[in-house]
Amino acid sequence: MARQIKPTPVLKGEDAVNFIYKIEQRKKASKEELERMNEGFQRINKMMTFKF
Repeated sequence: MARQIKPTPVLKGEDAVNFIYKIEQRKKASKEELERMNEGFQRINKMMTFKF
């Protein structure tokens, strides 16, 4: 039997400030990284042969 999923806790105080700071500091993927990821996606997508 599956376990019940607990609600996600709300961030407060310094934890919330740190979370927002880290989100603002993240870097966007470069054009080369996006192209590499898209090529990988296309290769995997070709392997998928699901028939619904």
